[in-house]
Amino acid sequence: MKMIEHIRFILSIAIKHLAGKRRQTILVIAGVTIGSMVMILTLALGEGIVQDIKDKIIETSPYIVITGEKIQPKETQLYHAPADSSIVYSMVSRVKPNEKKQIKPYPETMALLSSVKNINGAAPFVFTRGVLRYHTITKQGLIKGIVPSLEINVGNLESKVVTGSLNELSFTKDGILLGSGLAKKLKTAYHNIINITGESGKVFRVRVVGTFASGFGAIDDNTAYINLALAQQINNVPENAVSGIGIHTVSLDVVNETSLLLQRTTGYKTETWEETNENVITLFKRNNSITIFLVLFVFIVSGFGIANVLITIVLQKQNDIAIMKSMGVSRRSIESIFIIEGVILGIIGALLGGLAGHLLTNLISSLPISYGENAVVRNDHIVTVQRAYFYVLTTVFSIVISAVSSLGPARRAARLNPVEILRG
Repeated sequence: MKMIEHIRFILSIAIKHLAGKRRQTILVIAGVTIGSMVMILTLALGEGIVQDIKDKIIETSPYIVITGEKIQPKETQLYHAPADSSIVYSMVSRVKPNEKKQIKPYPETMALLSSVKNINGAAPFVFTRGVLRYHTITKQGLIKGIVPSLEINVGNLESKVVTGSLNELSFTKDGILLGSGLAKKLKTAYHNIINITGESGKVFRVRVVGTFASGFGAIDDNTAYINLALAQQINNVPENAVSGIGIHTVSLDVVNETSLLLQRTTGYKTETWEETNENVITLFKRNNSITIFLVLFVFIVSGFGIANVLITIVLQKQNDIAIMKSMGVSRRSIESIFIIEGVILGIIGALLGGLAGHLLTNLISSLPISYGENAVVRNDHIVTVQRAYFYVLTTVFSIVISAVSSLGPARRAARLNPVEILRG
């Protein structure tokens, strides 16, 4: 009972102090509110960008890619010790110069996939670089040869087609599906004839059967899809060889497990979608961390404001503090009063900031804002993601900063000598 009365006493004094400095209290709470709001918005925007990138990667790319790199490369005998040598030694090389990394024969590897569980789609592909030319305009591009009927089961390319159709590519042997940005740069349109010059220097005529937009600037501006057989011709790849095989699993949860199983089954190195795009995802996460670090300084500035208000209260309430001490109020209780004042400011600011951050985040995500043609990730609105721990983290940080900021004024108040004050 005495404990509850003691807490009530401390809270009543703290509230009276803050109410007596209403203007300064409101300004400090506003500072904490802005800091909390900006931090929540920053976290939501940062998480939204990363999530948007992941979603676009998952929608357009295979979950796993079986590459043309063997796990155990073939060894080439370089030198062997003579039979009459007293020391037995051998020199071998596991690298063949100018050897292309290919899955060969790929039909056998495709057949092995039927024994691997959790796979619901597999599609071979050939990557090649070439120069695309329409009239006098030339652009370099990354050309991917696919089997459209199989690619549908691996990626979501069909839903990304904006003109023409993926189905038309399947029955047009010399067809090409251009990225929307690449088509714009070439100034070409549906059913136009363009030329592709491959690595061998041979020119191939192809017909534009459509365009696609993945949402990634680098892909839309530089990538095109053609039929697998044509890509093999352009890249001088045998009919039974491919650059890799894209895999789609029943769930993202089994990607890592399935990737390891595929390596053991096929003998080829595999990469998950996260490993393939690790640099892009890491870059945006690092940028988010730097931004959050800068936002934290808003809280630190708010902390100085809290300390300033509490010091002012200490100076103006010296007589009250002296009277309380002379009445037997302990030094620890005096400290607690001012620490509680700081915590109250932090809690109120965090709650108001959380509400403002939530409303502002929803408002921004609802606005039709384009990222622009030069954006790395293209969208017609700003993607945000709000998570519960954003608000918990912001509230905890706000309270901690407020409590730490109040320690100095609290100790100063506790050190006051009531005799000297009352005499003065």
